[in-house]
Amino acid sequence: MRIQLGDPISHPCNRSRRVVTLGARVQQLAASLSITASLVSSNQEETDRLHAFRVLMHAEIQAYVESIATNVLDVTERLARTSRLTHAGHHLLVYHALHPLNAARSSGNAKYPDFSVTALRSNWPGTHATLEMAIDAHRRRIKGNNGIKPSNLNMLLIPIGFRDSFFAERFRDKMKELGEKRGQVAHGAGALIPTIPTGAGELNLYRDVEAGLRDMDRYAPRVLIPAW
Repeated sequence: MRIQLGDPISHPCNRSRRVVTLGARVQQLAASLSITASLVSSNQEETDRLHAFRVLMHAEIQAYVESIATNVLDVTERLARTSRLTHAGHHLLVYHALHPLNAARSSGNAKYPDFSVTALRSNWPGTHATLEMAIDAHRRRIKGNNGIKPSNLNMLLIPIGFRDSFFAERFRDKMKELGEKRGQVAHGAGALIPTIPTGAGELNLYRDVEAGLRDMDRYAPRVLIPAW
């Protein structure tokens, strides 16, 4: 069956292998650090292991999100070589053209181009060249990313066609919570955290966002559908 932009995320043709791999890596991390649901920290060594798991799990989730964005760019770039523009590519062209409006000093020179698919296709050499610049710019954003909070998700995914409304509010809240809890440890405040960490609490941080991460991967094929 062909996947369409309007299909529900639970479309049976679109399973998420990435999230299965991510879940396995998180389980491996837990096993390597002897993190179990029954673990309640009773000394500094156990606290350190739980905090290490939190930081490493955060890194795995960040890499997961970035890999989705990178894969969308790679496929979009590959299809562009055969004169096909994906929906993600179309979004990137719009974002790239309007981005200067964010800065007052450059907004005066910004132009509003014709974003219709017909116009873009009729001027494909120019469209392709601009798309390459837009892809390179977004790769730099991905490389400079340092987090998984909602603002990071917006920066990584909105320019390639994901919508604000795609992210459920609870998922955004949990990603923010995970990012903040990682920051408490990574920025040296771990010893001052009043709550005693537990294995169940740390493992639940991942379980609380797993479904949203799965939906993120399931949505990616829709932005890769050719615009013509």
